[in-house]
Amino acid sequence: MRYRYRSDDEFKIGEHSKIPKSWIQSKSQYYFDVFAGGTPSTNEPSYWDGSIPWINSGEVQNGLVKNISRYITDKGLKESSTKLIPADTVLLAMTGATCGNVGYLTFGSTANQSVMAFVPRKKFISKFLYYYLMCQKQQIEYYKTGGAQGGINVDNGKKLYINIPQLKEQEKIVNFLDEKTSQFDLIISKKEKLIERLEEAKKSLISEVVTGKVKVVKSDDRYELVKRSSKEMKDSGVEWIGCIPIDFKTVRLGLVSFVTKLAGFEYTDHMANKLSDIGEVPIVRAGNIKMNRFIDQEKEFIDMETSKKLNRCALYQKCVLMTFIGAGIGEVALFDKNQRHHLAPNVAKIEILGENKKKIDEEYLVYYLMSSSGQEEVNKIKKASAQPSLSMETIRSMKIVIPELSEQYEINKYLSMKIKEIDGVTNKTKLQIEKLKEAKQSLISEAVTGKIEILD
Repeated sequence: MRYRYRSDDEFKIGEHSKIPKSWIQSKSQYYFDVFAGGTPSTNEPSYWDGSIPWINSGEVQNGLVKNISRYITDKGLKESSTKLIPADTVLLAMTGATCGNVGYLTFGSTANQSVMAFVPRKKFISKFLYYYLMCQKQQIEYYKTGGAQGGINVDNGKKLYINIPQLKEQEKIVNFLDEKTSQFDLIISKKEKLIERLEEAKKSLISEVVTGKVKVVKSDDRYELVKRSSKEMKDSGVEWIGCIPIDFKTVRLGLVSFVTKLAGFEYTDHMANKLSDIGEVPIVRAGNIKMNRFIDQEKEFIDMETSKKLNRCALYQKCVLMTFIGAGIGEVALFDKNQRHHLAPNVAKIEILGENKKKIDEEYLVYYLMSSSGQEEVNKIKKASAQPSLSMETIRSMKIVIPELSEQYEINKYLSMKIKEIDGVTNKTKLQIEKLKEAKQSLISEAVTGKIEILD
């Protein structure tokens, strides 16, 4: 489909912004029934596990609504404040991290009280409103209250100004954007799958190397991987590790390291009221730990006296950090800063003990814990729990594979080089995805604000 850019003299000043002269602008309440959903009592089993979809705000993700986690019964619908929302309705997330996200419903459903529905009361193509609201973050943000985790309400939704072209032009715009956004989404999807393959290749490479399936050999300033023969291998005694080289050892992490965390009562009784935007000792939270990367962003501090009082959880020498709860569970990074830091309640530290420092390198340990073998316990817990959490005892019981220290150093050098290469391609692909998303959003905005006219 072709389009052209409108000239300045083809616009007029609308109620909210400039629009083409043939368009009008109005508050949504004059064209839509705007309402929020509701939640049947979770204490009444007969209300749940029926056949009627029930959407929460987290399932409104700037696209077609697809992933429905819960369903309610006819009784749950009739005896609660939730309402039946017809197909071809636009949804808007009202609260929390997803506030302002837009969804398009292609089937009849219900929703919770954090989801707002816009059902056309006059002749209007809902899909046009869907694309329009995706470009109205600033207008929605104007009504938002309560800070980062705040939200908007139904009265705010009714006051949103919307652009209203003639129906025929709405249809042209929707058809154009359906075609163009599908093209963008296909390219983005292919690039996202490439990133997934790269991450899997990285994880596979690390596992092959740290468990000794292949040996890192340096020749003429180049590294090569040589597959070990079966004669060079033995059974590790651990199912998910498999065979390892004869001279490699397996040991429980807790036998060679000190594993600890900041206890909840320590945080509440000694640290919580001492947190400050400035101070002597930076706090390390889960947000500082990304797989194989310590992000040194100093946002909160405590004083040195408090840190020394909780010295067990202080970071003052090289160690490995692991997130043990939440979305980043199992992510590990090397801590090797000169400045003293201190643990927050969601990060554990792993310090190699005494004579074992001569046998285990912390950088190698990070690589091992990144591998599929190192992540086995984490993955089992992720599958078993909606809110996964690693106990210190679970971390201590993790089996690790230990080559000779000299071989650990060679493994570190090789993996550092290869991971840098893989991450370089991954980061370049992520940047391409961001640019594609920006171009897609820009095209949507130009169409629904009338900057471009769809010709055929």
